[in-house]
Amino acid sequence: MQAEYWQKKWSNNNIGFHQENVNKRLQQHWPALKVSAGASVFVPLCGKSLDMLWLHQQGYQVMGVELSDKAVQAFFNDNHLPVTQSSRNGFDIYTGVDQARGIELWVGDFFELTPDDLCAYSAFYDRASLIAMNESLRVRYTTHLGSIMAAGTTGLLLAIAYDQRQMQGPPFSVPDKTVRSLLGNDFTVQELDYFSGPERLGNLASRGLETLEERVYLLRRTASTLTTIVS
Repeated sequence: MQAEYWQKKWSNNNIGFHQENVNKRLQQHWPALKVSAGASVFVPLCGKSLDMLWLHQQGYQVMGVELSDKAVQAFFNDNHLPVTQSSRNGFDIYTGVDQARGIELWVGDFFELTPDDLCAYSAFYDRASLIAMNESLRVRYTTHLGSIMAAGTTGLLLAIAYDQRQMQGPPFSVPDKTVRSLLGNDFTVQELDYFSGPERLGNLASRGLETLEERVYLLRRTASTLTTIVS
């Protein structure tokens, strides 16, 4: 989806994709990454996700990137977190202070991030980025993710799959075969968990779906030569 699509969603407060609670898959499977205490975690297309607050509460430094200034402001306002604002390399940067120290959210285009921006990051978390991308953007997204994450970086990826004849995304169906095809050149891909059934639908049931598959993956950036950034 184009940037304007998501900006409009936030502007109109049409954010049914936002989860009001911390994602239980994150809580259950994050320990499998074995990320060192105090390490830095990157969250692409972060919105105002409470998952970032949970990661921070576990003792991690958190950096998110998000297109919508409104979403980032809402994260700090909704959680009553003090923040300062600055600019760097074309991004507006919101930096938490006091109890929010260690949270930094960048407002701007994910595709403008460089390896230098992420060189200090040990892990990443993708709950809703890959599945927010239509087919034409997924290759660009995964290629860029591989190009900016350092070798050895681990990631937790959540993906869903469904019968696309029943519903048009977003969120988009990204089946296991597609996940491995998109990420397999730059990352090792290990499935940690799998769920299937109509009870997984949540608010998507109203959009015509009859069942849904969820998969949780552990990714690890391989030590091969980094992929050239797709412009």
